[in-house]
Amino acid sequence: MRFRLLGPLDAISADGPVALGGTKQRATLGYLLLHANRVVATSKLVDVLWETEDAPATARKILHNAIWGLRTILTEGAGPASPGAPELVTKAPGYMLRVDPDDVDLLVFRRWVAAGRAELAAGSPDEASRLLKKGLDLWGGPLLADLAESGIAWPELDAARRDRLDVLEDFFEAELECGRHHSVLGELTMMAEAEPWRERARGQLMLALYRCGRQADALNVYERGRSSLVENLGLEPGHGLRTLQHAILTHDPVLAAEVPAPPREVVTAAVTAAVTAAVAPRAPVEQPAPAPLVVPRQGRATVTERIPVSALLVGLRLGSLDEASPREIDAALHTVEDVITRFGGTVVAAIGSVTLALFGVHGPGEDDPERAVRAALTLRERFSIDTQTALRAAVTTGRALVRLDPEAEVGRPSAIGAVLDDGRAMLARVPDGEVWMSGAARLATTASVAAKPAAGSQDGWQVLGLVGDEAGFRTDREHELGVLNGLLDWARHSSVPHLVTVLGAPGVGKSHLLAEFERSIAVQSPATARVLSARATGRGEPLSVAGLILSGYCGVLAEDAAEVSRAKLATAVWRLPLPKARRVHVYQRLLPLLPSGGSSVHPADRGEVLNVWAELLAAAAALEPVVVFVDDAHKAADVVLDRLESLSDGAGTAPLLTVATARPELLDRRPGWGGGKHRASTLTLLPPRTDRSAVPPAADPYAPARGRKVAV
Repeated sequence: MRFRLLGPLDAISADGPVALGGTKQRATLGYLLLHANRVVATSKLVDVLWETEDAPATARKILHNAIWGLRTILTEGAGPASPGAPELVTKAPGYMLRVDPDDVDLLVFRRWVAAGRAELAAGSPDEASRLLKKGLDLWGGPLLADLAESGIAWPELDAARRDRLDVLEDFFEAELECGRHHSVLGELTMMAEAEPWRERARGQLMLALYRCGRQADALNVYERGRSSLVENLGLEPGHGLRTLQHAILTHDPVLAAEVPAPPREVVTAAVTAAVTAAVAPRAPVEQPAPAPLVVPRQGRATVTERIPVSALLVGLRLGSLDEASPREIDAALHTVEDVITRFGGTVVAAIGSVTLALFGVHGPGEDDPERAVRAALTLRERFSIDTQTALRAAVTTGRALVRLDPEAEVGRPSAIGAVLDDGRAMLARVPDGEVWMSGAARLATTASVAAKPAAGSQDGWQVLGLVGDEAGFRTDREHELGVLNGLLDWARHSSVPHLVTVLGAPGVGKSHLLAEFERSIAVQSPATARVLSARATGRGEPLSVAGLILSGYCGVLAEDAAEVSRAKLATAVWRLPLPKARRVHVYQRLLPLLPSGGSSVHPADRGEVLNVWAELLAAAAALEPVVVFVDDAHKAADVVLDRLESLSDGAGTAPLLTVATARPELLDRRPGWGGGKHRASTLTLLPPRTDRSAVPPAADPYAPARGRKVAV
């Protein structure tokens, strides 16, 4: 009988796959196979089988039943008098599974890896690559994938994942020594993106890119890795990676894939030494930073140098550009350049309706990212007055190769670099009316700019406003905004949930009011509440609104892999003030709501899933005030509306404020919406007035009446 651990747990006999029973029985077999031919104590098995919940009083009896069932399965699967058949024996202080190492794919993997590493150390990269590849090909997914899916998180599973990554790096090293840098470039790129802190893989990717003639991309990989380390851990790259970066900048011959003069043995030793120096861990040694790359030109005093800059990209939509007059377009672009210049930026290019500017061209400053964000917010405010014009902007921070001509009286500097490419890619995803910035720009402006993770972006942050004395902003809904902020203060200080419905005709500004409310929350330091938002579309999965809000709370992105999404959900759930057994239930019931859940919720289960979803929100609000935004609620499914309407009743004493915007047809569809509830209010928006001073003051928001409706 053969056993498969590198993927879903599986057992295969001569007659085919073998049924392994329930979760506890499968988990028992999986753990014994991880420690094959070694004794595992009974107490240890109990601990690993009930690690996420309190072990019942009958835990040992359940374990004994599982052992009995496994013995029956192993005996029947092996057949009578089968030589080398697995045997589950009782041996103090627990049990041992005797099995032929050739019948367990994990043990076979380790044998191939040991042989491959021996060949690599002996200077035979071709044979090492072949053996390591045979071992890696045995993997059909994460170790014991089906058990991990059920919530089991043994340290052995994470250790096996790291072991596989180590073997991958050994395989890449062998391929690079064989000169096959083109063939591993794609896998190296994916690994460096998925594991940004593994410096050995990052160094191998830099070397492969350099050998493919992509020096700029290799240096960009270094900058990305450095930004991730600094932003998340406050660390600089290791000495080896810095040495490799300097070697690439100076075109060190030792990095070349082929050196014609020396014999092959000398070349292999030199390349191995360079890669080892770049990726092996060493004691930190202070090294002087490499000098900026300067490329002088003949004749005029033009200088090209790599310097830190902040890039601002601004996109304008002037109604229909085909209908806009050249004078209107020129005036708009002149306004953009004027504002950018006033904040100390330099316009580098204006192509069509997109303007590119750099901050720090004439001398980098610590406030370059902040000034770029301020310029973007000022432009957004300037163009928000014109309903026919929409603006979007992106701010990125990093190093760029900038060409300067100090003697030129006309003309603009030019620049290239990944920081500009990232800005262009980000601007393409920015919705009209929003300002986004990269993770590096966010890190540099944490103290002065309020932001939140941008929807559907791995590294993007949506700018909400400024923090501090200059955080003020204008809006034509001051009174309505005051009502919402008052209700939030009341819910926060009184620790009571509340439902607010914002009604209004299409185009009256409901979504804009939500955005301004969110911004008013974010610019306070510290922010007074956690904001979660979603928009109902009336299409797709009926529970998509609940899924978006859950993803926002857990930090799950649309592009996250299934295992990443599940890990983020588990982390969020395990922080909640709930009993252990209840956390497991909440985690399992909410899995289908994730973008990578893999299946939709059965109609019969939707009510139960939404009940658990509401339980999570109430528990989250017990840790910190929570504000839930649901835009276009009139498009939401009835089952979602039922749960939204009852959130204020089921959240107990948690400060949970639910704000739903809807068109008047919501009341046609549900005439009793919010009526008669003690913790519900309705805010009806009328078209904005030209003279805001004529609007009467809003009612006192600190004492909401039963089913109160306020028209403003």
